[in-house]
Amino acid sequence: MKNSDPARPVIAIIGAGASGTLLAWRLWKVGVAARVVVIGDGLEPALGLAYGTRCSSHFLNVCASGMSAMAEDSEHFLHWAQCHYDPDVQAESFVPRMVYGQYLSSLWKDTEADYVHGHVLTCDKAASGWRLTLADGQILGASYVVLATGNFAPASLSDPRRQIPGYYPSAWQNDLYARIQPDDDVALIGTGLTAVDVLMRLREGGHRGRITTISRHGWYPTSHAAGLSGVSHVVFAETAPTARAYLAAFRQCLRSGIPWRSVVNALRSHTNTLWDRLPWEEKRRFSRHLQRRWDIVRHRMAPALRERLNADIRSGTLTTLKGRVEHVSAVAHRVQIGIQGSNGLSSLTVAHVVNCTGPSRDYRAVGSALLTGLLEQGIVRQTALGGWVCNSDGALQDRTGNWSTTLYALGPMRWGTLFETTAIPEIRQQAAELAHILAEQVAGLGVRFEASSGTE
Repeated sequence: MKNSDPARPVIAIIGAGASGTLLAWRLWKVGVAARVVVIGDGLEPALGLAYGTRCSSHFLNVCASGMSAMAEDSEHFLHWAQCHYDPDVQAESFVPRMVYGQYLSSLWKDTEADYVHGHVLTCDKAASGWRLTLADGQILGASYVVLATGNFAPASLSDPRRQIPGYYPSAWQNDLYARIQPDDDVALIGTGLTAVDVLMRLREGGHRGRITTISRHGWYPTSHAAGLSGVSHVVFAETAPTARAYLAAFRQCLRSGIPWRSVVNALRSHTNTLWDRLPWEEKRRFSRHLQRRWDIVRHRMAPALRERLNADIRSGTLTTLKGRVEHVSAVAHRVQIGIQGSNGLSSLTVAHVVNCTGPSRDYRAVGSALLTGLLEQGIVRQTALGGWVCNSDGALQDRTGNWSTTLYALGPMRWGTLFETTAIPEIRQQAAELAHILAEQVAGLGVRFEASSGTE
């Protein structure tokens, strides 16, 4: 243990990916007078799912200048990459995600946090704060708890109780790549960035078989472009808080000749404010009708990846079907997908199917004992769209409407309350602000807290 002084309060961060690592690093930078414990499923901290990849074809979706760990030093990652990866990296370069994982690991090494390799099953209120129970039986007491678990697997497309050989309910199952043979035909359900990840990793591993992607609209993410013109405002303060009015304002910018990428970039720092203005019914309307359209222009890919994607399409080894997946079932040692399209119900039978749909936001259904327990106890509550109800600091609200002063959410865990909360620019800002809040609370705690890995 780096700092196991039992007299110090404990800040427990559940999740050891980018969110948890950036918070631990920020707590170290502000010199918090507490023992910081980060708990994660991985053998080592800092990497998480996104940045723990070993695939060199998995690139960052943002150029190097946008990936600094701190907003006040926008070139922090750029300079690190030039020193530790490639001196020719430029601000506009898109580097492999594994390089960013190495960057996060370097930040982790700066911290004085302890890493616990484990899986938190329960988080219960205790006289001195919180009592965390891990799957291996460890008990950890904490004064403050931060939920930084990142994204969860997508919602199941089949009965989770029934195993279907060749069907992979999550694209993050690393074993799928060893099971898919070079000439096997594969279907990817979804056409977003996760599907692109799977496609690139398969091709890098030598797969040359036919790949079919399936989504309602058949839209792939767009790519970034250089030399964009600037625009200061898109949706003005007087714009009515409705999805329709927001869309009209967006289209007006396009009609005036502003490139759509410039419009999206201009909205970047305002989306959470605009989201907060919308009534819940309008948020639902946006999610139903505009969310996917927004995602393909907002969450863009590196230009090199788009070129590879287009090459696969031109060669005929990548095809796309439009429709809604109705069922996934086993048929004669293969996997059949029922697809409801504009011409009715059709089916596709392949050797392997990978669920590449987006992360589930319904925390009651993600199979997490931790989140289910928090919800059932009324310690937290979900928004009408999923995700947690939290305030601007990330403090979580219980079922009675009270705000916690010791339980917080960070990063993707704030989705629902926030619209934009999964990318590094938002996470780094949240981590910086929460670190200051926790440091101030610890400084004013004025009590000694006993923490032990075995008993309270």
